[in-house]
Amino acid sequence: MIIGVTHDPDGRVVQRLSVSTKVSIGLPPNGDRNHPTKLDHFVFLRKKKSANRVEWEADPELTRHYGEQSRELHIMLIDDHIENVFPSSYAWWTATERKCWGDGVTATRRTAEKPGGQPWTQCGTGCQELASGQCKPGGDLRFVLADFPRLGSVCRIHTCSYRSIRQIHSALQEIQTFTGGRLAGITAKLTVRPEEAPYFDRKEKRKKTSSIRALSLEVEGDDMRKLIANLTENARLFAETRKLLGSGGKVLEVVEDEQEQAPEVAAEFYPASVNGSSAAEGAAAGSPSDTIPAATAPQSTMKPSPTENSSARNGGNGSAKPPTDALASPPANKNGNGSSGSSGFNQLRNEFLTAARRVATTRKQAIGEVVEWASGGTFKYGDIGRMTEADTPKLRAATELMASALGGPTH
Repeated sequence: MIIGVTHDPDGRVVQRLSVSTKVSIGLPPNGDRNHPTKLDHFVFLRKKKSANRVEWEADPELTRHYGEQSRELHIMLIDDHIENVFPSSYAWWTATERKCWGDGVTATRRTAEKPGGQPWTQCGTGCQELASGQCKPGGDLRFVLADFPRLGSVCRIHTCSYRSIRQIHSALQEIQTFTGGRLAGITAKLTVRPEEAPYFDRKEKRKKTSSIRALSLEVEGDDMRKLIANLTENARLFAETRKLLGSGGKVLEVVEDEQEQAPEVAAEFYPASVNGSSAAEGAAAGSPSDTIPAATAPQSTMKPSPTENSSARNGGNGSAKPPTDALASPPANKNGNGSSGSSGFNQLRNEFLTAARRVATTRKQAIGEVVEWASGGTFKYGDIGRMTEADTPKLRAATELMASALGGPTH
């Protein structure tokens, strides 16, 4: 027994599970695609070691089993607590870290003075980063594939859709209503289907509707009696098994490295617009607004909580999440941000990414090709998230080269 490693301070066993499989309904920029691609079906990915980083690649075994156009799959829930099964929060990710996260009321933000995070307000309505698309809602559903049960690790699907987050969370609550609070061991069907979403067209200045892909969680039965019987029986058997195995006092944690998850989330869920600024889904004219509520508007500048010793809630989000694709930098000279060398480097990196995307769009090239051209082959697109201040000279030279090619400054 090692307190803090295998057990918590109360002596309870800490069960730490890694994420070995990623399920997604979107793909990050890659090859000829300079932007994320939304899908109407699931793709199954596994981890692979590449150079000095871990990447995701298609899982051929799961793809063969479920098919290349799978829109539903049966999953098994892993814990009775919703925040362990489906942690959710507002989060601002960059390509290297989770910059800020909160529950819509209070937040924790990393600053130059407090790189580990400090209490921050506002969160939710009135947050400038949320209104601009730098911050988004996020939810991670963790589960075991019913057809491919595996002990010691879990599967994950991430979503930043308000509708998907609401539907999954509501389904989990409804299941708990019928099972007396139990979720662990429940087998449910995860689906993706088209749904109508209203949005405001800024060019035409009127409301429109568009089709989006939303996730939902369902439990089926031939009739209500069988439905309830299936739910309660599965939960009861799972609970009895855990009791026999002596796992009733365990604390469940799903472990993901923030630096590993950051580029994944930033690339897939924080696309840059043509002018290089990070925009939330629905922020541009002609796109459905499923991520930023219409009521959200920047009302005041966010400021740190006056009592730094108070703890800020994180919305129960147990997994580390990196900040948004920091293409638009945080407000300068607020809360000490922008005054340090680290902040200056991050701004330079953001300017580089902005320029690279603009060149890729202008020349209709893959962003990876643009990065290799601008850097003279000294670094690649996947290396940017791991760069440090020591890389400033070559990053600045590459940024200036792209700026000259564009005929002006990149910011």
